Amino acid sequence: MLNLLNVIFVLAVIIVIIIFLIRFLGRRNQAWMKGRSMRTLGAVGLGPNKSMQVIEIGRSLYLIGVGENVTILDKITDPEEVALIVSGFEEQSVPGGKFFIPLIARVRERLRGEVPSQEIDLNETSSFYEMLQTKLRSASDREKKMEERLGGEDQKGRQEDL
Repeated sequence: MLNLLNVIFVLAVIIVIIIFLIRFLGRRNQAWMKGRSMRTLGAVGLGPNKSMQVIEIGRSLYLIGVGENVTILDKITDPEEVALIVSGFEEQSVPGGKFFIPLIARVRERLRGEVPSQEIDLNETSSFYEMLQTKLRSASDREKKMEERLGGEDQKGRQEDL
């Protein structure tokens, strides 16, 4: 029993040391990368071997699609917008987090030729989530109605065959 407690204690100490080492190296890497003129702010996986990345080069941001080939989706040069996006990524250090969704929506608007909104609302994510939930519910309701209608037609067809 004493050996088991000793093993658990040593394992916990090793895990704590690994966690602190990872955090230390991560902060050191961020400090080292801050002085560079090019850095990757975030990336989102869009499918197998496909991703969208936000890269800061100098005072501009580039949205890049990476797949079989690399494509520039958008270039952001407005200093206020660049500062807003960079601060959002620094606050939200998790790639693909709540901040990335409005940014993707803005890129879609530009690609479709719509007028882009002047501000990226960070609270859009909750409304996006609510909208997604309602669309999913309505899709499942439509699916049930279609199954009911198709089920009724199948039975009518069977009665006519008899």
